Amino acid sequence: MLQTVDRALQLLLLFEEVDQEYRVGEMAAMLGVDKSSASRLAATLANRGFLERAPGSEAFRIGPALGRLGVLNMGSSDNLVDLARRQMESLAEETAETVNLARLEDRKVVNIAQVDGSHLVGVGDWTGWKTEPHATANGKVLLAFAEDQFEGLSLQSPLEAFTEQTITDVGDLRSELERVRSEGWASTLGELEEGFNGVAAPVFDALGCCRASLSVSGPVYRMPPARLPEVAGLCNKAAGQISASLGKTRSLA
Repeated sequence: MLQTVDRALQLLLLFEEVDQEYRVGEMAAMLGVDKSSASRLAATLANRGFLERAPGSEAFRIGPALGRLGVLNMGSSDNLVDLARRQMESLAEETAETVNLARLEDRKVVNIAQVDGSHLVGVGDWTGWKTEPHATANGKVLLAFAEDQFEGLSLQSPLEAFTEQTITDVGDLRSELERVRSEGWASTLGELEEGFNGVAAPVFDALGCCRASLSVSGPVYRMPPARLPEVAGLCNKAAGQISASLGKTRSLA
């Protein structure tokens, strides 16, 4: 049994390039087994979706099941941060403000990476912090583009208020999220902390799922409302480049 599993894994590892295809005889020769054994292995892997027949050919290629596992791996926090780091640094340099990458975990927004801007006065280190999604730009993006949106998030009016600007009515939040979906970016105007504004944009994977949100934030005197659309454009561009690294190829409809 273990030998069969090992050979199946060896067979999958034969594929090293996009759209690579192998016939059974080629796989048998490379694995050092007879054609009947290679055929059984390939058929079993194809039944589970790890391989598939190439159109109009007897050859096999990588199947959708491996692609799904690859997306999950690329979307893990560590890999996501590695993929996003260069774009985050460029965005921080371009805007001179603090850039954060966040995910929605256990109904909270969790900041998983941060790159500081060039100003001495920033927003502090938010890495690892958990915040309520309705009060931050990152959180609004994650709610707006989540597959289940509000489902499982137990949102009840009034929502917790952190400042006088915090959205506390669920109906108002729904309207705000509709705007976020329409415009492709979110903002926060002193809603979590007085005197600090920010914008955020979604990061999508190859399947079109929102894996994270990318934000730029700073004090209101450097990030006034009039500047936010410009910064949001830069944020969206960087988020799109990160999405491309995750395999996203189509623009948001």
